[in-house]
Amino acid sequence: MDPEDKESKIFWYLAAASGAHVVEEYLWPGGFLESAKEIAPEAFEHASLPIIFGVNASMILGCIYGALMRKRNPIHGLSMASLLFVNSLIHLGASIRMKKYVPGLVTGLVLYVPLSLHAFSAYKKSAEYKRSTAVRAAVQGLAYHSIPFVSFAIRGALIKGSGDSGEG
Repeated sequence: MDPEDKESKIFWYLAAASGAHVVEEYLWPGGFLESAKEIAPEAFEHASLPIIFGVNASMILGCIYGALMRKRNPIHGLSMASLLFVNSLIHLGASIRMKKYVPGLVTGLVLYVPLSLHAFSAYKKSAEYKRSTAVRAAVQGLAYHSIPFVSFAIRGALIKGSGDSGEG
């Protein structure tokens, strides 16, 4: 197999892994939002299924875009690998803290960690490698992980401003 094809496939595998991760979190076995509210009630106080749906759809689409644009925009594909890697560490930390399984843990550890590391490793071995690109992508992926929490905060501010309890 051409190394170039193998490198491209990693980013498609990341996109598929992100879909599998969402299935684990929300469909089977599911229960992520309830778990998250138990783990970090303040952070998830204003989380809602529509926001969660939007965030996860954006993550999957971001991974697909990263796979499609891997050669033109390696930062984006690598930043999605970083986002997924960070997400796996958060699931691991939450599971350790709660001393129980948190939905998303299995796909995070089994798929996200090795695929993300492989994506960065493959990029490092490529002719296009630039350390600054790898570092920027790693930081950008970490920053992407804050998007849901910013969304929750905005929703909370809107709820507070309208005087609505946000329930229902």
